Amino acid sequence: MAVADALKRAAFAALASALTLSAAGCSKVGSQIGPSSALQPGLVRIVGIGSIDSLIPELSGNASATDIGWFWAAWLFRVGTHGELVPELATEIPTIANGGISKDGLTITYHLRRGVKWQDGAPFDARDVIFTWHAIMNPRNNVLTRSGFDDIIAMEALDPYTVVVRLRHPYAPAVAAFFGPSLASACILPAHILAKLPDINRAAYDRAPIGTGPYVLARYDTDTDVILKANPDYWRGAPKVAQVRFVIVPDLNTRLLVMKSGDADVYYEPGDNYVSQLRQIPGVHVLDVPFDEFWYIAYQTKHPPLDDVRVRRALSMAVDRKFVVGAIANGGGTPAEGDQPSYSWAYDPHAHAPPYDPAGAAELLDAAGWRTGPDGYRYRKGQRLSLSYVTSVSYSEGVKFAPVFQQDMKHLGVEVAVKTYPTSLLFASKNSGGIVNNGKFDVLWTGWIGGVDPDDDTLWACDQMPPQGFNLSQFCDPRIDAQERVALASNDQNVRRAAYWRIQELLNEDVPVDFLFWTHLHDAVRDGIEGYQPAPTVTSFSAPWEWHM
Repeated sequence: MAVADALKRAAFAALASALTLSAAGCSKVGSQIGPSSALQPGLVRIVGIGSIDSLIPELSGNASATDIGWFWAAWLFRVGTHGELVPELATEIPTIANGGISKDGLTITYHLRRGVKWQDGAPFDARDVIFTWHAIMNPRNNVLTRSGFDDIIAMEALDPYTVVVRLRHPYAPAVAAFFGPSLASACILPAHILAKLPDINRAAYDRAPIGTGPYVLARYDTDTDVILKANPDYWRGAPKVAQVRFVIVPDLNTRLLVMKSGDADVYYEPGDNYVSQLRQIPGVHVLDVPFDEFWYIAYQTKHPPLDDVRVRRALSMAVDRKFVVGAIANGGGTPAEGDQPSYSWAYDPHAHAPPYDPAGAAELLDAAGWRTGPDGYRYRKGQRLSLSYVTSVSYSEGVKFAPVFQQDMKHLGVEVAVKTYPTSLLFASKNSGGIVNNGKFDVLWTGWIGGVDPDDDTLWACDQMPPQGFNLSQFCDPRIDAQERVALASNDQNVRRAAYWRIQELLNEDVPVDFLFWTHLHDAVRDGIEGYQPAPTVTSFSAPWEWHM
């Protein structure tokens, strides 16, 4: 799930004031105060995280869990610097050609890497892969999604290093989805630690996880930082950087300050309007990497009046996506027409989101029975057209867009109230009072980070409404479901392409969301850190063991 973490609405005066923060204020986020571009030997300090709801990717609604997971945890496959699958705990990518996928698509065979150890010294083997599947399917565990995993009939070990997966029906995204860099990445969990527990929701492991990754968790403080130390027994060899520290900085302006002061070495996924300031910091370079992340407005379609497609379409027609890219994303993106990036084989060049047309939007609302009253707002049967707009305090573009959206909607005759929440509360579980998972919004600014496979089932399928998946609009179109089934079942790319084209057309017709823009990564990295190469999908941290100073 996406996170662009920089506040772009701050006025220049406010920023100038923030730059005068005292040393005492800055001491919360670093050990060195004052201007400094010097690296600390063997240490990389990272900002870009505002809060963490869990370190376990299976249990977290925050992309930060996956980002940090690439350091301590491991998957069967990682994502490479070109967005490709890279073998990790598996030694090769199963295909029909190499016999890893049966011709009928119902059986997948994984060959596991030998000699890999958990960070407590226990050996990694097939039992851990099989246990993790059982943990995901355990109804007691509050996992965010079981999509794909619930299509598995059985998972068995032919030997300690060979796992065979048997499916109910062919599932095309399986290789990327099962413990790979998918839409909701699920890392491998240790059977020897967790298998005897009734659930993993409150396990001690959740705060002190043990993995097979290049780094070992040394400290986890929800208010301060996450510290990881190089794993001397990592199968690739110990990383060259001895320690990585994720500094938790909720305030968006302060993240820029800690880069300027020398208290951070990497600022990942900063807001686009901070890029020019980051480029001016001596000893810092800024990368520009196209990324498989889009931002969108989700409409709560179960709430009147947003259960009426005419209202949803009217709201979308009142939003100028080109303006959003230029003014809200500071030119750091591309207007979105759907949920597939333009470079993907699944992208439909003929599908287009509702065009910017305020006059046409007003006509649609008139036709839907929402007429303008003497006060300028629209009413139907005596009820004012009033909506709530929510987003995370860490979603800088969402915060910046809020007053623009309010003003555009006011011109249309729609009243909008704005509410912002910490990411941890916005996407908390339903039982924990999460805003999104309880549907406590009308209009939600949020984002999505895609996976290596174009599978989008968890975003749009009828059975993927929270808490089962990420169909945040809670919209159900049987026609979309039918196309998702086609795309999920075939290993023929042409068949899948036709299905995804139809899905994009139906999304533009149904308007459960308003697609806004695709982003670029602009990670700021202090000179002297080598080997930092963000992947174009899933995460910036594709190969942290390759970093060196």
